[in-house]
Amino acid sequence: MATQTSIYPHEVGRDLIPELATRVYSSQLDSFREAISNAFDEGSKQVALAITKDRIVIEDWGGGIKDYDEFRKFGQASKKSRKGEIIGEKGLGKLSLLNLGRTVRFETNNSSIGMRFYMTLAGFTKPEYGKAGSFLSHRGTKITVTKLANTVDTSEVASYLRKAFGLRLVRGADITINGEPVKPRFAFDPKETLLFRLKHNIDVTGNVRFSEGGKGAVDVYIDHVFVTSLEVDMRRKFEGWVNCNDLTPETSRNNIIQNKVYKEFIIQLRQYALRFPLRDIIIDEQKLMLSRELNTMLRSYLKDMKVNIRSGFNIKSSSGGRSVAELKKSKAVKETLEQTRQQPLEKTSSKKIDGTINVRWEYADLGNEKEPIYFVPPNTIYCNTSSDLYRFAVAKNRYYGLTWIRVLPYLSRIAVIMSNGSSLRPEEFNLKVDQATRYFLKQKKII
Repeated sequence: MATQTSIYPHEVGRDLIPELATRVYSSQLDSFREAISNAFDEGSKQVALAITKDRIVIEDWGGGIKDYDEFRKFGQASKKSRKGEIIGEKGLGKLSLLNLGRTVRFETNNSSIGMRFYMTLAGFTKPEYGKAGSFLSHRGTKITVTKLANTVDTSEVASYLRKAFGLRLVRGADITINGEPVKPRFAFDPKETLLFRLKHNIDVTGNVRFSEGGKGAVDVYIDHVFVTSLEVDMRRKFEGWVNCNDLTPETSRNNIIQNKVYKEFIIQLRQYALRFPLRDIIIDEQKLMLSRELNTMLRSYLKDMKVNIRSGFNIKSSSGGRSVAELKKSKAVKETLEQTRQQPLEKTSSKKIDGTINVRWEYADLGNEKEPIYFVPPNTIYCNTSSDLYRFAVAKNRYYGLTWIRVLPYLSRIAVIMSNGSSLRPEEFNLKVDQATRYFLKQKKII
């Protein structure tokens, strides 16, 4: 007779709640976003914030809290079973309110009964019950946060909410701070159209258009709430925003989980961006040779670390603008092109080959606000030609040492990010970067 294995469910210790409340969300601004998101999920079209030096009040006109015991739970994806665009997923957002202050009072009216109870890091108090209008005269929920952790800058909150809920505001949602309306802020057209469709009839909508000053990046929304800005093709002149409800945000809602849907999304988005014109970026022989050398080093690292990504460098698609045609006039560059063609590299269309993804090296003029050389998941490395640090790294000056040595800090970071993602703690990440640096130095027989 087979032995039966008993399964005991996980039990949450008391120390987990403070961890979730104070560390999942990196900023107090996220707490405002989560509270407003919960209000929208409950059907409210209006949210009023009242912020003073000693308290924060967040009031909505939604459906109210219907079940106290269900409200106290977290970690259950119950909201996503509802129809329509539901922002919240697992009930963790309410814990973020403890980032704002140590005591959170809930007063609610669900049209049937009224409730009032408190939440602290220790837990929830027993609710007081009354008639529907006992604690709040209208249907909805009123949250009052006291014993504040920090002074709140209302202008900073307003600016954050303009970006987070810009699309919702355009569509009629009303958010006020101390009686002043938060107005949508768009530097581009909020008109929405179907851009393309992923597998399983997943729609990607938005508004992406040509812009002479565009940086080749877009704002990404899920359920029409801003999540992150995404660098799509920094060589091209466009800007805008996209919305895809089937993307999965990280718990903090400040980034996107890089699952299969995301990878298909980014590949098709980059294909969509090919319609926009390239910038004119001068790529000389030195840059081409440097990219090829770095690519060889990185490919060796990824192979030895058994990372499932194929790195490749294709000069034609990595040059940008008309510079390659002009550079072909140079005999040295012709030789470089010919040598590169002889390498067994795949096209830079992000096509999957044997379960791997081809990594593209691109050049773009991004200014000092971006790193000199950095990785954009899932498969692009950008050389920021207008960065002061990049110019230093590739400068032709014998007193600065070897070029690849100057670039090594950035290459080591890229190698770790590609092999470990963003899951490492800072101390672990730094240790891995040191290990990657030693690897490259050994590869070059320096140590």
